[in-house]
Amino acid sequence: MIRCPPVDVLTPAGVPDSAGVLARALVDDPGWIYVFPDDRTRLPRMTRLLELTIAPYVDMGVSYAAAGAAAAIWAPPGKHDLPITTQLRLFPRLAWLVGRRVRAGLRVFSAMSAGTPEEPHHYLSVLGVDPAHQGKGLGAAVLAPTLARCDDARELAWLESTNPKNHTFYRRIGFEVAHATAIPGGPTVTFFARRPR
Repeated sequence: MIRCPPVDVLTPAGVPDSAGVLARALVDDPGWIYVFPDDRTRLPRMTRLLELTIAPYVDMGVSYAAAGAAAAIWAPPGKHDLPITTQLRLFPRLAWLVGRRVRAGLRVFSAMSAGTPEEPHHYLSVLGVDPAHQGKGLGAAVLAPTLARCDDARELAWLESTNPKNHTFYRRIGFEVAHATAIPGGPTVTFFARRPR
């Protein structure tokens, strides 16, 4: 019997570990490849970028992880977009990491921002399962606490995806395609909504 790590609320101390998990899980995602096309530098740059960008969400206390294996980074209703002061503080470091691909990064970010629903929602910023732990149900496990909260409160859950390979999984756990936006020369951003059950 394969023993899976327990799922717990992700704390700031777990951010570096979870950033590594997420980067390894997403290294072949078309959206990340579009922003970081260099195979040699993609993983370390992604890891550092994720460490910077997930930390403010983790501070909200609604993200979950199975240490070393999976993480789901959430924002509660009304917190989809980080405060402008946080965005301004992060931008110079993020721009340095992205380098010459900053326009590509801004295209993806703009497409995602433009697709945000006005309805209050729980926002799944990023989800990933380390390749060594995929196929064990950990993706659904780290999503389960927040999806249960959505059902109890009768609230919408929302996410974006740039990897069609993940769409079957999202549909299986109750998400439906809301709409999609094609980035010229880049990936298609598909927006998913999950109504409470």
